[in-house]
Amino acid sequence: MPLPVDVVPESYELDEDHRRLMISWSDGHTSAHDYERLRRACPCAWCAGEGGQKGSVDQTTTFSQQQTTLYELQVVGRYGLTPVWGDGHHTGIFTYEKLRGSCQCDACQAARARTAGGR
Repeated sequence: MPLPVDVVPESYELDEDHRRLMISWSDGHTSAHDYERLRRACPCAWCAGEGGQKGSVDQTTTFSQQQTTLYELQVVGRYGLTPVWGDGHHTGIFTYEKLRGSCQCDACQAARARTAGGR
C-alpha cells in the first residue's frame, strides 16, 4: 500500500542493544526493523535476484554477526535508505513504502494478521 504523500521519515535510530532499526514517521508512528530480517529482505540483485536469476539469500541463508550488523544508513533521494552492513554490503535500496509496510511493531503485525485473515 502506498504511503500518503505527507508521511515521511523524520528520524532513524540504530538500536544496537536490540539489533533493530527504528524509524520515526511524520504521522507519529515508529517502525521497528530487526537487523537480520532487514538483511534477509535486501532487495538488491545479488541478494534477491533479478532477470529470472535466483538471488544468494533465502529463508535458509545463515548470516554471520558481521553480516547482520548495521553500521550506517545512506539516504537515497526522497524515497529510500541503503543500509551499510558490517561486511561492507551496501547495494540494497529499501523504499520508504517497503520499510513502512514491513514494520515489525506489535500494532503493524496485528494489522497485517487481521488483513490476511479477512481475505
